[in-house]
Amino acid sequence: MSFASHSTESIHLKEIRTKPLADGEISMTDFLTDEDNRRDRANSFICRSTFRHAPASQELQIFARIRPRVFIYDQDTIEEKYYNSIDSIPIIKDNECLWIDVIGMHDTLLLSSISRRFKIHPLVILDVETNEQRTKLDVFEDALFLVIKLIYPDQVTQKIHIEQICFYLKENILITFQEKSNAIFDRIRHRIRQNKGRIRRSKIDYLFYSLIDTIVDKYMDVLNIVNIEVEAIDHELMKTVSRDTLETVYDLKRDMLNYRRVISPLKEIINRLQKEEETQIIQESTIIYLKDLFDHVVQVTDTIDIYREMLASFIDFYMMLNSNAMNEVVKTLTIISTIFIPLTFIVGVYGMNFHNMPELHWKYGYFVVLSVMVLLTIIMLVWFKRKKWF
Repeated sequence: MSFASHSTESIHLKEIRTKPLADGEISMTDFLTDEDNRRDRANSFICRSTFRHAPASQELQIFARIRPRVFIYDQDTIEEKYYNSIDSIPIIKDNECLWIDVIGMHDTLLLSSISRRFKIHPLVILDVETNEQRTKLDVFEDALFLVIKLIYPDQVTQKIHIEQICFYLKENILITFQEKSNAIFDRIRHRIRQNKGRIRRSKIDYLFYSLIDTIVDKYMDVLNIVNIEVEAIDHELMKTVSRDTLETVYDLKRDMLNYRRVISPLKEIINRLQKEEETQIIQESTIIYLKDLFDHVVQVTDTIDIYREMLASFIDFYMMLNSNAMNEVVKTLTIISTIFIPLTFIVGVYGMNFHNMPELHWKYGYFVVLSVMVLLTIIMLVWFKRKKWF
């Protein structure tokens, strides 16, 4: 699920540092108006492309326009703008923090500009452009680079989506790279605008922690949905056994394996962030929050392990129910076959058609044989019942 929204929440005037816009900067109002116009033009283009394919250059022009959202803040002031180019972003002061939020990985020129402006290694940019990176932490002399997976549910369909988010952290500078726009960080942006919490009063490393903590909270939302599905499967297995239920269990088990694969490395990563010898970017005041974040990640991974074990037990239980059902069928067929063995013997004896068989010429022979067969069947059924074979 993705949300393409722009916050229109009010900002206290005393916290805004007013100054003329420099070259390359646009105001929030101009950007929103221009964004609406671009969206209308893009929708018009999509409608026209149904009848006539537009030139590739026109498609690329619509697809490639990315304007990063920039927050420059300290305890007293905040600026939030969209910039046409990275070079237009001003140099921050020592007491200010800079957060550059880049939505989209396809604009190679923008990524190159970011790499050149902030002296980011080309291999880091290559990792940003690669969507299938594993969860990892790279530590440089003056920076940290974190690749993490965002797992979140669609609010409408409840389907689970997995996206990649990259963090590049330097002193007083944080750059985030997302695949598409969504609303998971809106709460953080609101806290920055309204100066709520510790973000504006802390260094940029606390914002780094807050964003990761938000992602971990989304993990718990996903696991809550999984919990509902697991309970539904549990109740379903108590009522009936169907192949659809087994397929659902296998799908969930595969999802749990994927979740654990992308989440479990976070424990080691957060442990590394807590070590002072790794980097000096993480402040000592933030380490205590990282310890709490580590506990949350452990809770997530433990919950995933519990669900995996429950799903494995569901599979065993399903197999056991199938085996019991098969045993019941086999037992019923065995009882029927056992009953017909003596009956078949009696019928076979009197079906040999020998001439010297007095019973064949007896007036009541037929009725006596039938009575013996019925009586024998009743005796066997009573015996099986006493043995609790059915």
